[in-house]
Amino acid sequence: MEENEAKVMEWIDDHFVMNEIEIEDFPFFPYGKLIRDENGETMVVFWCVIYGRVDYRLQET
Repeated sequence: MEENEAKVMEWIDDHFVMNEIEIEDFPFFPYGKLIRDENGETMVVFWCVIYGRVDYRLQET
């Protein structure tokens, strides 16, 4: 696992209870992961190449 992907997964682990979410690869973003919770709500967590950090986008309601 590349370093930036590991940082994305670490961020997810720090912010979610892992057995309460589903994680899918989401290659439209660098090292992107699509997170789906028990309610079916989604967000994308990814590595932002511009700022050099983990970033995310929430589902629009």
